[in-house]
Amino acid sequence: MKKTIFMMLMVAGTLATSCSDFLDRMPLTEPNNETYLSTENQVRSYINGMYIALPSYTQYGIGVRGEDKNSDNILSEKYDTRLNGEYTAFSGSTEWSTGYQNLRDINYFFNYYVIDEADENDNIRSLKGEAHFIRAYWHFYLLKRFGNIPIMDSFWDGNATVEGLQIEQKPRNEVARFILKDLEDAKNLLHSRSVYSGLRINKEAAMVLAMNVALYEGSWEKYHANDAFASETNESKYFFQQVIAWGDELFKAGIELNTKDNDPFGAESGADAFANLFNKQDYSKVPEVLFWRKYSVAEGVYHSVTTLLASGVVDNNGAAGLSQSLVDNYLNANGTFINPNDTKYKDFNETFKNRDPRLTETVMSTGHKFRSATITRPMCVKEYQTGESDEIKKSNSEILSPYLTGDGNARNITGYHTTLGVDTTYTNSSFWDTGLPIIRYSEALLAYAEAAEELEQCKDDVLNKTIKALRERAGVTYIKPSEMGKDPNFSDFGYEISANLQEIRRERRSELALQGFRFDDLMRWGAHKLIVNKRGKGAYLGEDGVLYKSFNTSVQETADALKRVLVDNNKWMDPLQALLPNGYQFNPGRDYLLPISPDELALNKKLKQNPGWE
Repeated sequence: MKKTIFMMLMVAGTLATSCSDFLDRMPLTEPNNETYLSTENQVRSYINGMYIALPSYTQYGIGVRGEDKNSDNILSEKYDTRLNGEYTAFSGSTEWSTGYQNLRDINYFFNYYVIDEADENDNIRSLKGEAHFIRAYWHFYLLKRFGNIPIMDSFWDGNATVEGLQIEQKPRNEVARFILKDLEDAKNLLHSRSVYSGLRINKEAAMVLAMNVALYEGSWEKYHANDAFASETNESKYFFQQVIAWGDELFKAGIELNTKDNDPFGAESGADAFANLFNKQDYSKVPEVLFWRKYSVAEGVYHSVTTLLASGVVDNNGAAGLSQSLVDNYLNANGTFINPNDTKYKDFNETFKNRDPRLTETVMSTGHKFRSATITRPMCVKEYQTGESDEIKKSNSEILSPYLTGDGNARNITGYHTTLGVDTTYTNSSFWDTGLPIIRYSEALLAYAEAAEELEQCKDDVLNKTIKALRERAGVTYIKPSEMGKDPNFSDFGYEISANLQEIRRERRSELALQGFRFDDLMRWGAHKLIVNKRGKGAYLGEDGVLYKSFNTSVQETADALKRVLVDNNKWMDPLQALLPNGYQFNPGRDYLLPISPDELALNKKLKQNPGWE
């Protein structure tokens, strides 16, 4: 562990340079290049150093739990500037640099790996597979952000001249094919999840990543076919077929969802089984969590996410809250649609009654705790009563409302705090060690269902092993989409989608909320209509509602604080009305891709700028 941490620190120190000068850097260490990667221990040590840049909780931030402020899932006073069209020509420089720095480091491995095939054992081959996975991961990172990019399939240090760096971009579908080839190589080399209990990159995780890559490219090519971001040739059907092919192979691996019947933590319900995927320290016995990151306070590897969630923080950069749009996405527990315009939803508590249990395991509601020992009361929204009787005092003492008043990052601006990942065994510490799932099996089920529907192959057998399985795991009655019909209140993407696709997209949002997927989904679906001129809203805060009544407004400070909460004409919280009076000003002719920095364009004359940034 100490060796791993040391390598992590060394790699972290390489992430602050620009792409223009990255070829001047020394490798991660300064070994003899001819002999360094010649033993299993040396290979493992080097690959361990590449793990630091993969998804992780930040030591002093909210990490992936706050990423969705770049979408319609989280509203934050520190709003996402890309959504508001505020990026400049240099705004993509960090992402470009990060991607190519990591690709340079993994290609160093391929260049200097000197172990003969005859001397390789299964462990060494699996480590080579991890290298292929990492190279695929960083190309996918760049593909999503920039589209057409130069493929870095070799160690470019030998090209460290102006002439040597004149490298053309490849069309995005060619990049996607390269990524899938790397993942095919990875799959054929990697150990299965069971060997390292998901703590290392593994065969099944590589297959899920491949499905995600193929789904992303297939849907991008379909839904951007007629705009400035269209591919040179539309190969959407090919990539959807790739999702199905990888999925058919993955299904043979025997991975199952974590349910109340097989949950190793003793889940009493489907809601518990789902929640336990995010609030535990050790996922080694949870096969659904294919690849995860372990933390340990005792070993000095920890994070502050648990502490921040326990304090009510949704975005550590500013006051924030989960959106009403996210809350409205969840079905009733009996599998039927809700009508968000029903007046009963003005009642904060009615909002959560008899709903998809994933709603209450994602969004804080009455009866759920922020943590255990230091805040022994769960959230409790009910009317504050005046009077001096013991009964009234007891009732009032139970009230713990959303943090709408006060200052700082814990102030909630929508009424909706985060439940996902809250560890109710947490007591009082500055740091904690809840594990982080990086790749889950449920991602594969969702990708498979979506690709099958795009190919018009999503029959009952597909729905039963994907959407039906996910809903029933959570405790939602499954009704076939064809029997439900179209939900008139579902998101309007600006184009028609089938009942099946509607429910698949709903399921993605419910199952993957606050896990970093929503922005990518909106981009690949061409869903700018959900962003442009929109700013989102929060819960109802009219004086006739239980949420407002849960505050003791006889205290002048509290009454004044509630008056400062921004609401719309119908008394629903409208926290960004002053910051974004016209809603987000996302530019659909430009902001789907990041700009290539002028510095990179000056260095490599063969690069072509992305649409709208010329």
